Amino acid sequence: MEHEAKASSSGGRHGSHKHNKKKRMPLALKIILLAVLVLLLAGAVWGLHFYQEITSPESLFEPQTTPSPAPVETPAAPAATATAEPTPSPTPDPDAVLRSEADLDFMKNRVNILLLGIDESTEREEWGSFRTDTIMLVTIDFSTNDVDIISIPRDSYVKIYTAKGNLADEASPYAKINSAFSAGGGAQKNGFAYTTNTVSKLLGIPVEYYVGFNMNVVKEVVDAMGGVDYNVDIEVTMNGRELHPGMQHLDGQAVLDYCRQRKGSSDIARVGRQQMMIAAILQQLKNTNQIANIPTIYKAVENNIMTNLSFKQICSLSLVALHMDMSQLGTHTVEGKAFSYAARDYWGIYVSRLEKLLKDIYGSTPSVDQDVDVDLILAQIEMNRQLIATELAAANNAYAQGVGILQGYGSYLDQTTRDTLQYYLDQLEDAIEAEDKSLLDACTPPVQQLNSQIINALNSGAYGIVQ
Repeated sequence: MEHEAKASSSGGRHGSHKHNKKKRMPLALKIILLAVLVLLLAGAVWGLHFYQEITSPESLFEPQTTPSPAPVETPAAPAATATAEPTPSPTPDPDAVLRSEADLDFMKNRVNILLLGIDESTEREEWGSFRTDTIMLVTIDFSTNDVDIISIPRDSYVKIYTAKGNLADEASPYAKINSAFSAGGGAQKNGFAYTTNTVSKLLGIPVEYYVGFNMNVVKEVVDAMGGVDYNVDIEVTMNGRELHPGMQHLDGQAVLDYCRQRKGSSDIARVGRQQMMIAAILQQLKNTNQIANIPTIYKAVENNIMTNLSFKQICSLSLVALHMDMSQLGTHTVEGKAFSYAARDYWGIYVSRLEKLLKDIYGSTPSVDQDVDVDLILAQIEMNRQLIATELAAANNAYAQGVGILQGYGSYLDQTTRDTLQYYLDQLEDAIEAEDKSLLDACTPPVQQLNSQIINALNSGAYGIVQ
Protein backbone atom coordinates (compact mmCIF):
# COMPACT_ATOMS: atom_id res chain seq x y z
CA MET A 1 0.00 0.00 0.00
CA GLU A 2 1.29 3.43 -0.90
CA HIS A 3 0.90 6.69 1.02
CA GLU A 4 1.95 9.98 -0.48
CA ALA A 5 3.56 12.73 1.58
CA LYS A 6 1.73 16.03 1.36
CA ALA A 7 4.61 18.30 2.22
CA SER A 8 8.34 18.20 1.74
CA SER A 9 9.30 20.89 4.22
CA SER A 10 8.42 21.34 7.84
CA GLY A 11 9.45 24.96 7.75
CA GLY A 12 12.14 27.39 6.77
CA ARG A 13 13.05 29.39 3.73
CA HIS A 14 11.85 28.66 0.23
CA GLY A 15 13.79 29.59 -2.86
CA SER A 16 17.37 30.66 -3.40
CA HIS A 17 19.01 32.65 -0.64
CA LYS A 18 20.36 35.06 -3.22
CA HIS A 19 17.05 35.92 -4.84
CA ASN A 20 14.32 35.46 -2.23
CA LYS A 21 13.59 37.84 0.59
CA LYS A 22 13.77 36.12 3.96
CA LYS A 23 10.59 35.71 5.95
CA ARG A 24 10.46 35.26 9.69
CA MET A 25 9.35 31.76 10.52
CA PRO A 26 6.16 31.21 12.55
CA LEU A 27 6.75 29.86 16.04
CA ALA A 28 5.38 26.44 15.05
CA LEU A 29 8.09 26.15 12.40
CA LYS A 30 10.98 27.20 14.66
CA ILE A 31 11.95 23.59 15.22
CA ILE A 32 15.55 22.49 15.61
CA LEU A 33 15.97 18.77 15.96
CA LEU A 34 17.98 17.74 19.00
CA ALA A 35 21.04 16.87 16.96
CA VAL A 36 21.28 20.43 15.69
CA LEU A 37 20.82 21.74 19.21
CA VAL A 38 23.67 19.51 20.37
CA LEU A 39 25.90 20.57 17.47
CA LEU A 40 25.43 24.31 17.93
CA LEU A 41 25.40 23.92 21.71
CA ALA A 42 28.78 22.24 21.52
CA GLY A 43 30.13 25.10 19.44
CA ALA A 44 28.67 27.73 21.72
CA VAL A 45 29.91 26.11 24.94
CA TRP A 46 33.39 25.39 23.63
CA GLY A 47 33.58 28.91 22.28
CA LEU A 48 32.35 30.35 25.58
CA HIS A 49 34.95 28.35 27.49
CA PHE A 50 37.72 29.59 25.22
CA TYR A 51 36.45 33.16 25.47
CA GLN A 52 36.38 32.94 29.27
CA GLU A 53 39.89 31.49 29.28
CA ILE A 54 41.19 34.48 27.31
CA THR A 55 39.30 37.24 29.11
CA SER A 56 39.31 35.90 32.67
CA PRO A 57 41.71 32.97 33.08
CA GLU A 58 41.66 33.18 36.86
CA SER A 59 37.98 32.21 36.86
CA LEU A 60 38.89 28.76 35.54
CA PHE A 61 40.83 27.86 38.68
CA GLU A 62 39.93 27.43 42.33
CA PRO A 63 41.30 30.28 44.49
CA GLN A 64 44.41 29.29 46.46
CA THR A 65 44.20 29.62 50.25
CA THR A 66 47.20 29.87 52.59
CA PRO A 67 47.35 29.90 56.43
CA SER A 68 47.27 33.35 57.98
CA PRO A 69 50.53 34.23 59.82
CA ALA A 70 50.45 35.14 63.50
CA PRO A 71 49.90 38.87 64.05
CA VAL A 72 53.06 40.88 64.76
CA GLU A 73 53.00 44.31 66.38
CA THR A 74 54.74 46.95 64.32
CA PRO A 75 55.14 50.69 64.74
CA ALA A 76 52.46 52.78 63.13
CA ALA A 77 53.40 53.64 59.58
CA PRO A 78 52.88 57.05 58.07
CA ALA A 79 49.76 57.45 55.96
CA ALA A 80 50.26 56.13 52.46
CA THR A 81 50.04 58.46 49.55
CA ALA A 82 46.90 57.83 47.47
CA THR A 83 47.59 56.26 44.10
CA ALA A 84 45.41 56.19 41.01
CA GLU A 85 43.44 53.02 40.25
CA PRO A 86 44.90 51.10 37.29
CA THR A 87 42.94 51.41 34.08
CA PRO A 88 41.20 48.06 33.35
CA SER A 89 42.11 46.35 30.11
CA PRO A 90 39.37 46.46 27.50
CA THR A 91 37.29 43.27 27.29
CA PRO A 92 37.95 41.48 24.00
CA ASP A 93 35.07 41.20 21.58
CA PRO A 94 33.74 37.59 21.67
CA ASP A 95 33.39 37.58 17.90
CA ALA A 96 37.03 38.59 17.50
CA VAL A 97 38.21 36.03 20.06
CA LEU A 98 36.30 33.17 18.45
CA ARG A 99 37.26 34.23 14.96
CA SER A 100 40.93 34.17 15.96
CA GLU A 101 40.58 30.47 16.81
CA ALA A 102 38.15 29.52 14.05
CA ASP A 103 39.20 27.51 11.02
CA LEU A 104 39.11 30.20 8.34
CA ASP A 105 39.45 27.72 5.48
CA PHE A 106 36.51 25.79 6.93
CA MET A 107 34.50 29.02 6.81
CA LYS A 108 35.30 29.95 3.21
CA ASN A 109 32.62 27.80 1.64
CA ARG A 110 29.33 26.18 2.44
CA VAL A 111 29.79 23.19 4.76
CA ASN A 112 27.65 20.04 4.85
CA ILE A 113 27.50 18.10 8.13
CA LEU A 114 25.64 14.81 8.50
CA LEU A 115 23.89 14.30 11.83
CA LEU A 116 23.17 10.70 12.81
CA GLY A 117 21.09 9.64 15.79
CA ILE A 118 21.67 6.03 16.85
CA ASP A 119 19.34 4.37 19.33
CA GLU A 120 21.93 3.09 21.80
CA SER A 121 19.70 2.61 24.80
CA THR A 122 20.79 0.29 27.61
CA GLU A 123 17.98 -2.04 26.55
CA ARG A 124 19.69 -2.69 23.24
CA GLU A 125 23.14 -3.74 22.08
CA GLU A 126 26.25 -1.71 21.27
CA TRP A 127 26.59 1.01 18.64
CA GLY A 128 28.06 -1.29 16.02
CA SER A 129 24.87 -3.30 15.56
CA PHE A 130 22.51 -0.36 15.27
CA ARG A 131 20.98 1.47 12.39
CA THR A 132 20.53 5.22 12.41
CA ASP A 133 17.11 6.35 13.61
CA THR A 134 17.72 9.99 12.69
CA ILE A 135 19.49 11.14 9.51
CA MET A 136 19.79 14.86 8.83
CA LEU A 137 22.03 16.90 6.59
CA VAL A 138 22.85 20.31 8.03
CA THR A 139 24.21 22.73 5.46
CA ILE A 140 25.74 25.99 6.69
CA ASP A 141 26.50 29.04 4.57
CA PHE A 142 29.11 30.95 6.56
CA SER A 143 28.81 34.02 4.34
CA THR A 144 25.20 34.57 5.43
CA ASN A 145 24.90 32.41 8.59
CA ASP A 146 22.02 30.59 6.89
CA VAL A 147 21.44 27.06 8.17
CA ASP A 148 19.27 24.48 6.41
CA ILE A 149 18.36 21.06 7.80
CA ILE A 150 17.29 18.30 5.42
CA SER A 151 15.74 15.31 7.19
CA ILE A 152 16.07 12.03 5.28
CA PRO A 153 13.51 9.41 6.36
CA ARG A 154 15.33 6.35 7.65
CA ASP A 155 13.29 3.99 5.43
CA SER A 156 14.36 5.78 2.23
CA TYR A 157 15.04 3.26 -0.57
CA VAL A 158 18.53 4.10 -1.84
CA LYS A 159 21.81 2.56 -2.97
CA ILE A 160 24.29 1.82 -0.18
CA TYR A 161 27.94 2.80 -0.71
CA THR A 162 31.16 1.76 1.02
CA ALA A 163 33.87 3.88 2.65
CA LYS A 164 35.68 3.90 -0.72
CA GLY A 165 32.59 5.09 -2.58
CA ASN A 166 31.77 1.77 -4.27
CA LEU A 167 28.42 -0.01 -4.18
CA ALA A 168 28.26 -2.19 -1.08
CA ASP A 169 26.44 -4.95 -3.00
CA GLU A 170 26.62 -4.92 -6.80
CA ALA A 171 23.97 -7.64 -7.14
CA SER A 172 21.50 -6.03 -4.73
CA PRO A 173 22.46 -2.36 -4.29
CA TYR A 174 19.22 -1.01 -2.80
CA ALA A 175 18.32 -0.98 0.88
CA LYS A 176 16.95 1.33 3.56
CA ILE A 177 19.30 4.25 4.04
CA ASN A 178 19.55 3.58 7.77
CA SER A 179 21.22 0.23 7.05
CA ALA A 180 24.38 1.96 5.78
CA PHE A 181 25.69 2.54 9.31
CA SER A 182 25.47 -1.11 10.35
CA ALA A 183 26.66 -2.30 6.91
CA GLY A 184 29.87 -0.36 7.55
CA GLY A 185 30.39 -1.96 10.95
CA GLY A 186 28.93 0.83 13.07
CA ALA A 187 30.90 3.43 15.00
CA GLN A 188 33.82 1.08 15.67
CA LYS A 189 34.54 0.54 11.98
CA ASN A 190 33.33 2.36 8.85
CA GLY A 191 29.70 3.08 9.72
CA PHE A 192 30.08 6.84 9.46
CA ALA A 193 32.00 6.62 6.17
CA TYR A 194 29.38 4.29 4.65
CA THR A 195 26.58 6.64 5.66
CA THR A 196 28.23 9.90 4.58
CA ASN A 197 29.11 8.38 1.19
CA THR A 198 25.59 7.00 0.76
CA VAL A 199 24.04 10.42 1.45
CA SER A 200 26.63 12.14 -0.74
CA LYS A 201 25.88 9.84 -3.69
CA LEU A 202 22.14 10.24 -3.17
CA LEU A 203 22.15 14.04 -3.11
CA GLY A 204 25.11 14.65 -5.41
CA ILE A 205 26.92 16.90 -2.93
CA PRO A 206 30.08 16.43 -0.85
CA VAL A 207 29.49 15.32 2.75
CA GLU A 208 32.79 15.34 4.63
CA TYR A 209 31.76 15.86 8.24
CA TYR A 210 29.55 13.97 10.64
CA VAL A 211 28.22 14.21 14.16
CA GLY A 212 26.95 10.95 15.63
CA PHE A 213 24.98 10.87 18.85
CA ASN A 214 23.12 8.08 20.57
CA MET A 215 19.52 8.58 21.54
CA ASN A 216 20.41 8.65 25.23
CA VAL A 217 21.32 12.28 24.56
CA VAL A 218 17.59 13.02 24.56
CA LYS A 219 17.18 11.42 27.97
CA GLU A 220 20.21 13.12 29.48
CA VAL A 221 19.37 16.60 28.19
CA VAL A 222 15.83 16.42 29.57
CA ASP A 223 17.00 15.11 32.95
CA ALA A 224 19.69 17.81 33.15
CA MET A 225 17.06 20.51 32.62
CA GLY A 226 14.68 18.98 35.18
CA GLY A 227 12.14 17.42 32.83
CA VAL A 228 9.69 18.94 30.38
CA ASP A 229 5.96 19.70 30.44
CA TYR A 230 4.28 18.18 27.40
CA ASN A 231 0.81 17.31 26.11
CA VAL A 232 1.23 13.67 25.06
CA ASP A 233 -0.95 12.95 22.03
CA ILE A 234 -0.67 9.15 21.69
CA GLU A 235 -0.57 6.00 23.78
CA VAL A 236 3.03 4.90 24.31
CA THR A 237 4.10 1.42 25.39
CA MET A 238 7.83 0.72 25.57
CA ASN A 239 9.45 -2.20 27.42
CA GLY A 240 6.77 -2.30 30.10
CA ARG A 241 6.59 1.49 30.51
CA GLU A 242 3.44 3.36 29.52
CA LEU A 243 2.45 6.92 28.68
CA HIS A 244 -1.14 8.04 28.29
CA PRO A 245 -2.46 11.09 26.40
CA GLY A 246 -2.65 14.36 28.31
CA MET A 247 -0.55 17.19 29.73
CA GLN A 248 2.11 15.91 32.11
CA HIS A 249 5.66 16.43 33.34
CA LEU A 250 8.00 13.99 31.58
CA ASP A 251 11.44 12.88 32.66
CA GLY A 252 14.17 11.92 30.22
CA GLN A 253 13.14 8.27 29.89
CA ALA A 254 9.52 9.20 29.15
CA VAL A 255 10.62 11.69 26.49
CA LEU A 256 12.90 9.07 24.91
CA ASP A 257 10.06 6.53 24.85
CA TYR A 258 7.76 9.07 23.22
CA CYS A 259 10.34 9.95 20.57
CA ARG A 260 11.04 6.28 19.82
CA GLN A 261 7.39 5.15 19.60
CA ARG A 262 6.56 3.95 16.10
CA LYS A 263 3.90 1.27 16.52
CA GLY A 264 0.49 2.44 15.42
CA SER A 265 1.89 5.15 13.12
CA SER A 266 4.44 5.78 10.39
CA ASP A 267 8.08 6.82 10.51
CA ILE A 268 7.10 10.21 9.08
CA ALA A 269 4.57 10.67 11.91
CA ARG A 270 7.28 9.81 14.42
CA VAL A 271 9.57 12.45 12.90
CA GLY A 272 6.75 14.96 13.40
CA ARG A 273 6.38 13.98 17.06
CA GLN A 274 10.12 14.30 17.59
CA GLN A 275 10.03 17.79 16.11
CA MET A 276 7.16 18.82 18.40
CA MET A 277 9.00 17.45 21.43
CA ILE A 278 12.18 19.34 20.57
CA ALA A 279 10.15 22.52 20.16
CA ALA A 280 8.76 21.96 23.67
CA ILE A 281 12.25 21.34 25.08
CA LEU A 282 13.62 24.51 23.53
CA GLN A 283 10.63 26.53 24.69
CA GLN A 284 11.04 25.27 28.26
CA LEU A 285 14.75 26.10 28.23
CA LYS A 286 13.79 29.62 27.26
CA ASN A 287 10.87 29.96 29.68
CA THR A 288 12.87 28.72 32.68
CA ASN A 289 15.92 30.87 31.90
CA GLN A 290 18.25 27.89 31.80
CA ILE A 291 20.84 29.55 29.58
CA ALA A 292 23.21 29.54 32.55
CA ASN A 293 22.68 25.77 32.78
CA ILE A 294 23.98 25.15 29.25
CA PRO A 295 27.46 23.99 30.39
CA THR A 296 25.85 21.44 32.71
CA ILE A 297 23.59 20.20 29.93
CA TYR A 298 26.48 19.94 27.50
CA LYS A 299 28.55 18.08 30.09
CA ALA A 300 25.74 15.54 30.34
CA VAL A 301 25.80 14.75 26.63
CA GLU A 302 29.41 15.22 25.50
CA ASN A 303 30.35 11.57 26.07
CA ASN A 304 27.55 10.45 23.77
CA ILE A 305 28.76 12.43 20.75
CA MET A 306 31.19 11.27 18.06
CA THR A 307 32.43 13.66 15.39
CA ASN A 308 35.32 14.28 13.01
CA LEU A 309 35.01 18.05 13.48
CA SER A 310 38.09 19.67 15.00
CA PHE A 311 38.09 22.16 17.87
CA LYS A 312 38.78 25.01 15.45
CA GLN A 313 35.90 23.92 13.24
CA ILE A 314 33.58 23.82 16.24
CA CYS A 315 34.74 27.35 17.06
CA SER A 316 33.62 28.26 13.55
CA LEU A 317 30.22 26.76 14.29
CA SER A 318 30.05 28.77 17.50
CA LEU A 319 30.25 31.91 15.39
CA VAL A 320 27.14 30.73 13.57
CA ALA A 321 25.41 30.16 16.91
CA LEU A 322 26.55 33.61 18.05
CA HIS A 323 25.09 35.51 15.10
CA MET A 324 22.24 33.36 13.73
CA ASP A 325 18.61 34.18 14.41
CA MET A 326 15.71 31.81 13.89
CA SER A 327 14.69 33.42 10.61
CA GLN A 328 17.90 32.01 9.12
CA LEU A 329 16.96 28.42 9.91
CA GLY A 330 15.23 26.28 7.28
CA THR A 331 13.91 22.79 8.04
CA HIS A 332 12.95 20.35 5.28
CA THR A 333 12.08 16.69 4.78
CA VAL A 334 12.85 14.64 1.67
CA GLU A 335 9.49 14.21 -0.02
CA GLY A 336 8.15 10.90 -1.28
CA LYS A 337 5.65 8.14 -0.61
CA ALA A 338 5.60 4.84 1.24
CA PHE A 339 5.50 1.52 -0.56
CA SER A 340 5.91 -2.16 0.28
CA TYR A 341 8.27 -4.55 -1.45
CA ALA A 342 9.63 -7.96 -0.47
CA ALA A 343 7.57 -7.87 2.75
CA ARG A 344 9.21 -4.63 3.87
CA ASP A 345 8.06 -1.02 4.03
CA TYR A 346 10.11 1.69 2.32
CA TRP A 347 10.06 5.42 1.66
CA GLY A 348 10.32 6.17 -2.05
CA ILE A 349 11.85 9.52 -3.03
CA TYR A 350 10.41 11.99 -5.53
CA VAL A 351 13.65 12.91 -7.28
CA SER A 352 12.26 15.94 -9.13
CA ARG A 353 11.04 17.50 -5.88
CA LEU A 354 14.33 16.72 -4.16
CA GLU A 355 16.17 18.46 -7.00
CA LYS A 356 13.97 21.53 -6.57
CA LEU A 357 14.60 21.58 -2.82
CA LEU A 358 18.36 21.38 -3.29
CA LYS A 359 18.29 24.07 -5.97
CA ASP A 360 16.38 26.36 -3.60
CA ILE A 361 19.03 25.83 -0.92
CA TYR A 362 22.24 25.67 -2.95
CA GLY A 363 21.32 27.91 -5.88
CA SER A 364 22.08 25.13 -8.38
CA THR A 365 20.86 21.59 -8.94
CA PRO A 366 23.23 18.88 -7.65
CA SER A 367 23.44 15.53 -9.45
CA VAL A 368 20.77 13.65 -7.52
CA ASP A 369 20.74 9.88 -8.12
CA GLN A 370 18.00 9.46 -10.73
CA ASP A 371 17.75 5.70 -10.17
CA VAL A 372 16.06 6.09 -6.78
CA ASP A 373 12.99 7.93 -8.10
CA VAL A 374 9.97 6.23 -6.53
CA ASP A 375 7.93 6.08 -9.74
CA LEU A 376 10.83 4.41 -11.54
CA ILE A 377 11.34 1.97 -8.66
CA LEU A 378 7.66 1.02 -8.56
CA ALA A 379 7.61 0.48 -12.32
CA GLN A 380 10.63 -1.82 -12.03
CA ILE A 381 9.00 -3.76 -9.19
CA GLU A 382 5.83 -4.28 -11.20
CA MET A 383 7.81 -5.38 -14.25
CA ASN A 384 9.75 -7.85 -12.11
CA ARG A 385 6.53 -9.26 -10.69
CA GLN A 386 5.19 -9.84 -14.18
CA LEU A 387 8.41 -11.56 -15.26
CA ILE A 388 8.37 -13.95 -12.30
CA ALA A 389 4.60 -14.48 -12.20
CA THR A 390 4.95 -18.15 -13.17
CA GLU A 391 7.68 -18.79 -10.60
CA LEU A 392 5.70 -16.99 -7.88
CA ALA A 393 2.57 -19.01 -8.62
CA ALA A 394 4.49 -22.30 -8.45
CA ALA A 395 6.20 -21.25 -5.23
CA ASN A 396 2.95 -20.19 -3.57
CA ASN A 397 1.27 -23.47 -4.55
CA ALA A 398 4.17 -25.54 -3.19
CA TYR A 399 4.24 -23.51 0.02
CA ALA A 400 0.48 -23.85 0.58
CA GLN A 401 0.64 -27.60 -0.05
CA GLY A 402 3.54 -28.06 2.38
CA VAL A 403 1.82 -26.07 5.12
CA GLY A 404 -1.33 -28.14 4.57
CA ILE A 405 0.64 -31.37 4.97
CA LEU A 406 2.15 -30.22 8.28
CA GLN A 407 -1.19 -29.04 9.61
CA GLY A 408 -3.15 -32.11 8.53
CA TYR A 409 -0.65 -34.94 8.87
CA GLY A 410 2.27 -33.55 10.87
CA SER A 411 1.55 -35.75 13.87
CA TYR A 412 1.90 -38.86 11.70
CA LEU A 413 5.26 -37.89 10.23
CA ASP A 414 8.57 -38.77 11.83
CA GLN A 415 10.54 -35.93 13.43
CA THR A 416 13.19 -35.82 10.70
CA THR A 417 10.60 -35.49 7.93
CA ARG A 418 8.71 -32.76 9.80
CA ASP A 419 11.87 -30.77 10.51
CA THR A 420 13.12 -31.11 6.93
CA LEU A 421 9.83 -29.94 5.44
CA GLN A 422 9.63 -27.01 7.88
CA TYR A 423 13.19 -25.98 6.99
CA TYR A 424 12.46 -25.95 3.25
CA LEU A 425 9.18 -24.09 3.82
CA ASP A 426 11.00 -21.37 5.76
CA GLN A 427 13.49 -20.99 2.91
CA LEU A 428 10.69 -20.82 0.35
CA GLU A 429 8.76 -18.25 2.39
CA ASP A 430 11.81 -15.97 2.40
CA ALA A 431 12.19 -16.40 -1.37
CA ILE A 432 8.53 -15.51 -1.96
CA GLU A 433 8.82 -12.40 0.20
CA ALA A 434 12.02 -11.35 -1.59
CA GLU A 435 10.32 -11.77 -5.00
CA ASP A 436 13.69 -12.94 -6.32
CA LYS A 437 13.69 -15.30 -9.31
CA SER A 438 16.98 -17.00 -8.48
CA LEU A 439 15.83 -17.71 -4.93
CA LEU A 440 12.47 -18.98 -6.14
CA ASP A 441 14.18 -21.29 -8.63
CA ALA A 442 16.42 -22.64 -5.87
CA CYS A 443 13.84 -23.01 -3.09
CA THR A 444 10.69 -24.21 -4.86
CA PRO A 445 11.86 -27.63 -6.20
CA PRO A 446 12.94 -29.06 -2.79
CA VAL A 447 9.50 -28.31 -1.33
CA GLN A 448 7.73 -29.75 -4.37
CA GLN A 449 9.80 -32.93 -4.21
CA LEU A 450 9.35 -33.46 -0.47
CA ASN A 451 5.62 -32.75 -0.71
CA SER A 452 5.35 -35.38 -3.44
CA GLN A 453 7.31 -37.96 -1.43
CA ILE A 454 5.16 -37.44 1.67
CA ILE A 455 1.91 -37.63 -0.31
CA ASN A 456 3.02 -40.84 -2.01
CA ALA A 457 3.96 -42.31 1.37
CA LEU A 458 0.61 -41.32 2.84
CA ASN A 459 -1.24 -42.88 -0.09
CA SER A 460 0.73 -46.13 0.28
CA GLY A 461 -0.12 -46.39 3.96
CA ALA A 462 3.50 -45.96 5.08
CA TYR A 463 2.40 -43.81 8.03
CA GLY A 464 -0.43 -46.12 9.04
CA ILE A 465 -3.14 -43.92 7.56
CA VAL A 466 -5.90 -45.62 5.59
CA GLN A 467 -6.88 -43.39 2.69
